[in-house]
Amino acid sequence: MIGKKMLLTCILLIAVLSTGQARTIATFGFKGGFELTEMNFKSPNLRENNRVGYYFGPVMHFQLPLSGLSIDASALYCKRNLKVDDDRVPQKCGLLPVNFRFGVDIGDVATVFACAGPQLSFNIGDDVYYWKEEDQSNRQFLLQNTLVSFNFGIGVRLENHLEAGVYYNVPVSKAADFTWDKLSQELKETTWSNAKTKMNAWHVSVSYYF
Repeated sequence: MIGKKMLLTCILLIAVLSTGQARTIATFGFKGGFELTEMNFKSPNLRENNRVGYYFGPVMHFQLPLSGLSIDASALYCKRNLKVDDDRVPQKCGLLPVNFRFGVDIGDVATVFACAGPQLSFNIGDDVYYWKEEDQSNRQFLLQNTLVSFNFGIGVRLENHLEAGVYYNVPVSKAADFTWDKLSQELKETTWSNAKTKMNAWHVSVSYYF
């Protein structure tokens, strides 16, 4: 519900900016980059893992009438390879980040900016992964269909065309559930365990505006 409301708000905001005052300048571009995802499990039995992924897609930048203020919005395709202990979990997802920015011009050449804003992620690939280990134990990793998070970042824009930025993404909700069982040889009973998963991520991106 929160994700749907946030997505609708972002769409309405972009529509208003696109049809707003002439002083609001919109530019279109292309964005791509890499991410380093840190998986945190709420269980002492699982190891934390850092994995690299990539993303790309179109981006819009809206320069607002107020000095230094602007907004960027992207629609990105993301592919990452997660890791749960020794098991690999590929994920394909869409990212819809909207960042509110404040920039300071350095002469006529560059603008340095800081930004923050919400991001809605939605899974577009497989969402359930199941393994059976050599000891006959079972494992299941269930990805959430949607994930709400926030980005915080800094960057620089050169001559209104080339832009580079570094962002840190903080999730609001869990990203996945990991469930596994363990067979007690003494009692011949199966014990099930569950661990919620959160995924923080560093993003390094480069954008080019036409």
